Amino acid sequence: MIVTTKPTIAALAIVPTAPGQVVFVRQQRGPYAGWLLLPGGKVEFGESAHDAARRETAEEAGFDVDELTPTGVYEIRAEDGSYHFVMFAFRAGTATRVTGGGHHVDGVLQASVDEVQPHPTVMQILNDAGVASYPARDIEQAMRRDGILMCGHLAAATGALA
Repeated sequence: MIVTTKPTIAALAIVPTAPGQVVFVRQQRGPYAGWLLLPGGKVEFGESAHDAARRETAEEAGFDVDELTPTGVYEIRAEDGSYHFVMFAFRAGTATRVTGGGHHVDGVLQASVDEVQPHPTVMQILNDAGVASYPARDIEQAMRRDGILMCGHLAAATGALA
């Protein structure tokens, strides 16, 4: 096991494509390989979180997004110390499909949140953004089972990200 020495700063986008539908990507690598996630990834040096969310959405899912509204910031850690993320979450206004995507993912899926079981961190992020209503008990049980520690800081509650 590799223990991280500092957190990875990352950003993701919630990309609605139709009423009740969101873009998911099946992660190819990293600690959540195989899971359905929201398009996102590492913020590069000199890049804003907004720009990283836009870039990663295009690379992974093949969508260009317009305005991004912050929905929260999350600290996500493994109990065993193998990873530590600080994740900026945004909700896209509109999205345009421009390519097939596929950068570091095994597939792109546009689906209703009621029809899929994404990673538990994604379930919490979607709930906090008002896009889904996954049962809190299910999320908590999955986080405990997988040894995930997650602390959310909602943009709506603090106004700090607006």
